[in-house]
Amino acid sequence: MISPHPPHVAGTDDQELGQALRRSAWLVESAAPLAMGLEELGTIDFPPSLGSTLDQAQLRAIASLYLASELESAGVVAAVEALAGLGHSGALGFDLGAAAPLVAHYWKTRNERATAEERAACFTRVFGVSIGFDEAMLELCEALFKLDEGSTNAVYGGIAQQMRVRAAARQLVERVIAASGGITVFIAQEILHGLHECLAILGHPGLRGTFGARDLWAVLATIDRLARTRHGDGQLYLRRGKAGMIVLAWLADAAVNLEDSGTPLVGLDHPVISAAVEWMQASLVIGEAGASTPGAAPAPAPAAAPSTAQPVSPWAAIAA
Repeated sequence: MISPHPPHVAGTDDQELGQALRRSAWLVESAAPLAMGLEELGTIDFPPSLGSTLDQAQLRAIASLYLASELESAGVVAAVEALAGLGHSGALGFDLGAAAPLVAHYWKTRNERATAEERAACFTRVFGVSIGFDEAMLELCEALFKLDEGSTNAVYGGIAQQMRVRAAARQLVERVIAASGGITVFIAQEILHGLHECLAILGHPGLRGTFGARDLWAVLATIDRLARTRHGDGQLYLRRGKAGMIVLAWLADAAVNLEDSGTPLVGLDHPVISAAVEWMQASLVIGEAGASTPGAAPAPAPAAAPSTAQPVSPWAAIAA
């Protein structure tokens, strides 16, 4: 179970991160009772209808997973895994101070969390190229951005624009629901729990003091240098992750109205529109940064020492 109070992280940008994590925690917590209740009923043949209770629970979990996937790309989890590995091996050569117990605990409990490969399999399945997630997300964000184009209504825009938003929303819902499963809510809980642990370490004042870092992102950059790894602009991935989470969370609420073509789906003043613009802008910058460095990819963190423990993992179902 994830904590209802994500770890405090200092600094203006870290406050934005904390706010995003609180939103993601709420999404998963609100989804969990729905998913658990449906699971207790056993296998049920639901009619083919978008916007069911199960769909909403999964979409809320998927929204939180999207934020987690972007923070994974930023190297948040990899940095802590690398730091814990270096600390355990004695390769750091200095004391981590007050943060040392947290780092040691993270290493000790490493087999209780999903591996990098298992997390990647989960993110790829739900947000990967194979389901065309980015294309469907871009279509929805563009439709939201252009809602007022040729507007005939000061509140809802035009009929054609509303139809485009509805069609794009339906397409994205169908793709992510088909790619995910009933276990998605519980996987999201586990991933967020691990993410909170990582951020408690990266945001620890003692670790910032040891590294002479002004904020969490500077701590992450220092660990990257120590571990000889490389990741993109963490704050940029946070921007895209937060914006994408807002769009997907709105989609969870809007899903119940996707079948009702006679009702406007979203108004011109809805905050999801600014989130859609933010997602497109961040995606453009991330895409341009990748294109400017051909072949560049985040380097893997140093491998942890092999363990004989073989914990039972629910993640195999996601990778299948």
